[in-house]
Amino acid sequence: MDPERYGPYRVYEQLGKGGMATVHRAERDTPKGLQEVALKRLTPSLDEKPVKWFLDEARLLRYLHHPNIANTYDSGRVFGTYFIAMEYVKGPTIRELIQHCSTTVGPVPQAIVLNLMGQLCDALDYAHKRTDENGRPLGIIHRDVTPTNLIVDHDGVLKLVDFGLAKATLATEPSTAGVLKGKLGYVAPEYTHGKIDHRADLWAVGIIMYELLTGRRLFEGAHAVDTLARVRQLPVPRPSIANPKVSPHVDDVVMTALERDPRERWPSAAAMRNRINTVTALIGEEKTNAQVIEWVNWALAQKQPRPQQLTPIVAMPVVAQTVMLGNAEPATKQAAPTATPVSRDTMMAAWTPRNIAIACGVLLLVLVIVLIVR
Repeated sequence: MDPERYGPYRVYEQLGKGGMATVHRAERDTPKGLQEVALKRLTPSLDEKPVKWFLDEARLLRYLHHPNIANTYDSGRVFGTYFIAMEYVKGPTIRELIQHCSTTVGPVPQAIVLNLMGQLCDALDYAHKRTDENGRPLGIIHRDVTPTNLIVDHDGVLKLVDFGLAKATLATEPSTAGVLKGKLGYVAPEYTHGKIDHRADLWAVGIIMYELLTGRRLFEGAHAVDTLARVRQLPVPRPSIANPKVSPHVDDVVMTALERDPRERWPSAAAMRNRINTVTALIGEEKTNAQVIEWVNWALAQKQPRPQQLTPIVAMPVVAQTVMLGNAEPATKQAAPTATPVSRDTMMAAWTPRNIAIACGVLLLVLVIVLIVR
């Protein structure tokens, strides 16, 4: 099948699709030879806001040139459709890595995690401090630091992509009060109340570190309102509870990033990166980028399902409640369940000989499984 022609580009398979744009692999001929790109194109719409957001992203990307941020080569409009041509990063996303490892080799080793998150902090430190031509701070906040927007390339270099939801002083389209931008499981608690600064990105880094180290989602709920309630209230367990191989020093890095009061978090991406470097030296597990990609390739090649894990999970229930987005109207109204008193006689009546036999049988089965796993 012949590729689609789009201006100077030959467009191939779709790599991703969002609410207002699609991303395809594409090629174009240049004086230096064939160039492969990730071509992001705005979906046609009668609404002017997506166009302004897309153009704001294109303007912002002109200022971002860092080894850990995907390069931008070109932007413009063809056939009435706006586009941005970006570096095509070949490699797994952090989301793909977490999902694969959780069913095969287990959590990502902390030395690999420290390397990757150090690179991410480098990218965020650069973006947060970026200035315009006149030295004025751009005030960049990514707002969408998630595992799907982090790609590990063939050299073990982590690439931060997609600044489509970024907040910056050069934006022409102001943020809308009460509207959250970003994936709810990674938004900072203060953002759900309408407040945000660069430390919201560091909260997301803490979540990603936790999920890499444990192979488990942290705040994901069954519904949006549940997820937001968890972000605001759910007690955060130390990663070492789910993965005893995690060092207390690494625990501290994660837990500081996940302080709900932003004043108690790492004050900057540079401060978090420096602590990661210190911890790496303390535990003596430094990994180069080459060693990172070697491990990633090995892990992705593993197909054998891992044994059932019996590590206990700390129960952390969240009471359903009305969740407010900043000063906006309630996202939903959900009555908190009313506890029903249970009498002692009722509890004793439940322990019939049949129920006791069933409970003993279940306990015996668990013990057999534990012995088999060992």
